[in-house]
Amino acid sequence: MAATQKLVKDIIDSKTGETASKRWKGAKNSETAAKVALMKLKMHADGDKSLPQTERIYFQV
Repeated sequence: MAATQKLVKDIIDSKTGETASKRWKGAKNSETAAKVALMKLKMHADGDKSLPQTERIYFQV
């Protein structure tokens, strides 16, 4: 019985470790997705190209 309890505890501990790493991975993916969305917005932008990059404003419609 003690061996079974130890095995169950090990399985539960391994599952909680996975959720923590998945949570971090999801946050990292959402950050990357936001950067990609901004890059696509800038890539398809129309406007005056003589304006410096720092003074441009992008709107998503």
